[in-house]
Amino acid sequence: MPRLIITSRLGAMMSRMPHRIYVNGQLIGVMNTQSVRIEMPAGVYSITIQSVVPFLSSTQQVTLRSGIDTHLDFYSRERVWDILFSIDLLLCIIKLFLTFPTPWNWIYEVATNGFFIVWLIYEWSIRKHYYKTSVSDSLP
Repeated sequence: MPRLIITSRLGAMMSRMPHRIYVNGQLIGVMNTQSVRIEMPAGVYSITIQSVVPFLSSTQQVTLRSGIDTHLDFYSRERVWDILFSIDLLLCIIKLFLTFPTPWNWIYEVATNGFFIVWLIYEWSIRKHYYKTSVSDSLP
């Protein structure tokens, strides 16, 4: 029977978070590890990986063939945003202990709130394609 191997290629922190796995719209389980193996009959399936946040997901069509393992890897699109929010978090922590001079305080508030609004719009626009996915086949 063909196997589908789903692997999280997210960063160390994100890969520990559980992900729901759907096959043709049916929830088959929650992925708590970095990789899962599912044995299914040969055929074409729609595999959905959903984040803990219910509206963040990605769907990929996968064809399973007899005698072949199919690998579905998913990646994060968030690398640039992670860097921006790390910088913003560092500035927020600094701001707890120091007061920025008047023009810099105003610039900081506009920039941090602007980043947040742009990030929310970005997240909402990619919510159905939140993860990058790749499919490959290999012999068992």
